[in-house]
Amino acid sequence: MISKRTLRWPNAFTLLAVALILVSYCAVFADLDWAWQVRTGELIVQTGTLRISDTFSYTIHGTPLHDFEWLYEVILYLTWSTFGIGGLKFLKVLVIFTPLCLVAWRLKAGGVKWHGIFLSLALAVFVLTPAWNLRPLYITTIGLLLMAGLLHDHCTGRKPLPWWSILVMLLWGNMHPGVITGQGLLAGAIGWEWINRLLRWNAPLDRAALKRVTIVGGLALAASFVCPDPLERLRYTFNPDLAHPIMRIFAEMTPLYQFLGTPPFSVAFVYLFAALVALSVVLRFRHYRMWELALLAGTALLANLAARGLMDWLLVMLCLGVPQLKEMFAQAALTNRRRWWVASLLKLDRRSNSALNSPLLTVQRRWLGLALLLLLCVSLVPALSRAMPMQTASDWPVAALEHADRHGYHGNYFSPPDYGAYVGWRLREKGLVYMDTRGFFFPPTLIEDSHFIPQLGPEWRQRLTRVLDDYQTDYFLLETWGARGRLWHLLEPHIPTPLYQDEQTVLLSAAQVRAGLALSEMP
Repeated sequence: MISKRTLRWPNAFTLLAVALILVSYCAVFADLDWAWQVRTGELIVQTGTLRISDTFSYTIHGTPLHDFEWLYEVILYLTWSTFGIGGLKFLKVLVIFTPLCLVAWRLKAGGVKWHGIFLSLALAVFVLTPAWNLRPLYITTIGLLLMAGLLHDHCTGRKPLPWWSILVMLLWGNMHPGVITGQGLLAGAIGWEWINRLLRWNAPLDRAALKRVTIVGGLALAASFVCPDPLERLRYTFNPDLAHPIMRIFAEMTPLYQFLGTPPFSVAFVYLFAALVALSVVLRFRHYRMWELALLAGTALLANLAARGLMDWLLVMLCLGVPQLKEMFAQAALTNRRRWWVASLLKLDRRSNSALNSPLLTVQRRWLGLALLLLLCVSLVPALSRAMPMQTASDWPVAALEHADRHGYHGNYFSPPDYGAYVGWRLREKGLVYMDTRGFFFPPTLIEDSHFIPQLGPEWRQRLTRVLDDYQTDYFLLETWGARGRLWHLLEPHIPTPLYQDEQTVLLSAAQVRAGLALSEMP
C-alpha cells in the first residue's frame, strides 16, 4: 500500500517523474511521421472528405488512400494550427505517459503494492524510453490496456463493464487500424465467457454479468466498425506488401529478437520477464481467463514479428502477469518459506518495500498534477508554444530545404524516405516527393528505389534510370556521409558546384546527376 506520509516539497519520485515528463516534452520528435500526419489532417479538414487521394508524392499522385487514422490526424492538425509545436509536444507527453498510468491502475487493482508498481514502471521506462515519440500506435496500446482492464474487472466481479467502453471502441476505430486487436479481444472475451459457463475452467459469470458483457461488449465491438472502410481495414492487415523484405528497412518492422544483442540490452530483460510470465501461466493456468492468455499470446506474436509491437507486449504482460506473480510469491512465502530462494526473495521484498515506501519515493499527485498543468498552460499560449526551442533535429535537412525554397528549387524530389517527409513538410505543394515515411502506402518497388539508389545497392543503375526517365525527377536530396552517401561519393568528383551542400546533405539537379553519371562511367 502506498504510504500516506508526504513531504511539503517535491520528493525524489516527483522530481524524477517531472524530469521524465520534461525530457519527453522538450526532446525533438524522433521521426517525421507527424509531419505528413498533420498535413493529412489539414487535407481532411479542408476537403471535408475522409476518402482522400495522395497529393504529397509524384509517384503515386492521385491514388486513393485508405486512411484508418483520420481522427488522429485531424486532432494533430487542429492542435498544430492552433498551438503550434508546443501543442504537439504536449500531445506526445499524453500518449507516452497514459499507458504507464494505466499499468499502475491495473497493478493497484490487482493488489500489487507500491514497490511492485514502481519496479514494473521502472522496467517499462527502461525498455520503452528510446522509442518515445508522437505516434498513433500509442492509441492501440491505450485501447488494449483500457479494454483488457475493464473486461478483467467485469469478469472477476470487481466492476461491471461500463457503457462508455462503447465510446472507447468508437474513437479507437477511427484513430488507428490496430483496433482489430481490440475487436479480437472483445469477441474472444464474449465468446469465452459463454463457453466457460459450460466448461467452468474459470469462475463462471452469473446470468446478469454474462448478459451485460454480451450486450455492452457487443455494442462496443459494433461501434469499432463505425468508420471509413472497416472491411478494407481487416483485409489490409493481410496485404502481402506488408510482408515484403524491404519493409525491414523501417526499424519498427524488424523482428524483436534481432535486437537482443543491441545495447543497452533492454530487449533481453523483456524476454526474461516473459519467461516469468510464462511460468505463471503454467502454474496458475486456470487463474487466467482464456481470452487473457490469447491476448498474451497475440501480443507476443506481433512483437516478435515486428518490433513495433514491443510496447503492447510488455505492458500487457505487466498488467496481466505481475498480479499472478505476486500471488505465486505469496503462496511460496506461506508454504516454502524455509527454501533459500524464497527466503532470499522475501528479504529482497522487505528491503525494496521499505526503501520505495519512504517519504522520498511516495506518489505526490498534487505536485505531478501541478507540473502537468503548468506544461499545459505553456503549450496553450501560442506566443510560447510556437516559439518552443528544439523544433528540428540535427539530422533533418533543414538548411538544404531553406536554401531550396529561397532559390526556387521547386518540383519533384528524390531522396531517402525520412528526407522525403521533411521535403513535403517544408516545401508542401512546391516539393512533391518520390516517397516518404508513409511506407504502407507505397509499392515495395518505390521503397526499394529510395533505399538502394543512395547506397548503390542492387540494380541501382537501372533503378536510377527509372527515377530520372519514367518519373521525371527534378532534384536529388542526398546524404553526404555513411552508407546512404555512396551515390554522392560516386558523383562528387564530377559535380564541382552542387545546388547546395553542407556536412551532411547535398542538393543536386537531375541534369547534374545525369552529367555526373556519364562522366563517372567514362574509362
